[in-house]
Amino acid sequence: MSIIILSRRYIRKTIAMKKISMVIVAISAMISLSGCHEDPTYVDSYFQRQSVIEELSNELKGQYSSIFIPVIYNASQEQMDYKSLWKGEVTENGQPIIHYTFGGYENQTVTLQQVPISWISFVIKDTKLAEAVKLLPDYDISIPYSFASSDEETGEASKMGKIIYSDSKVPVTLNYGGKQHLVLFNFKCPSQFVFDADKRPISPGRIQLELKSIIVDNVIVQEIDGYSGEEFFLSILGKTDPISK
Repeated sequence: MSIIILSRRYIRKTIAMKKISMVIVAISAMISLSGCHEDPTYVDSYFQRQSVIEELSNELKGQYSSIFIPVIYNASQEQMDYKSLWKGEVTENGQPIIHYTFGGYENQTVTLQQVPISWISFVIKDTKLAEAVKLLPDYDISIPYSFASSDEETGEASKMGKIIYSDSKVPVTLNYGGKQHLVLFNFKCPSQFVFDADKRPISPGRIQLELKSIIVDNVIVQEIDGYSGEEFFLSILGKTDPISK
């Protein structure tokens, strides 16, 4: 008899524990579901809406011109005299002017026109590569851009945004050292221009193009980080004057 009674007590205890477990699971599920509605990551950001992206990018679309400031140093910390080398337009005080074009919604890129990449030769350590780069013509450099919220907590009502510029690569084929080489100039664009979408029109802001590394035949031959002495970046000022919209 004692064995039967013990088994019944065990069964009752097991059933009670199962009921408690089911209640706990149900409560946890309710908390989880209610939490999803409060999580800001599930809220549709203003700058993720296709209609907003289309409107902003088409508003930026057009041709611009602006002063740009080259900052170019070699490993010996000598600065390149860019004013004597620049062949394009200049301001009254001799500052170079660069032209660039923003594509609209169908082509979200900004294209810097006639960039003198031959100036890169000033920071290259390999003398043969430097001589070959020095002969290069000016190139157009295309940089993809996008929009994002500038707030840490993305909310539907937030209209503070920023323009983000992505990295860009410029490939060229050069003959030096008795061989043909594929040379890749790897640029980064750390600029992030913050704007208020309620205040129109929006401006591209400052764009800074920095040379990050030089790659030859898929091998990085030189990194440009400033710590080793070399620097190469072009800073396009934010006060832009639209030529056409």
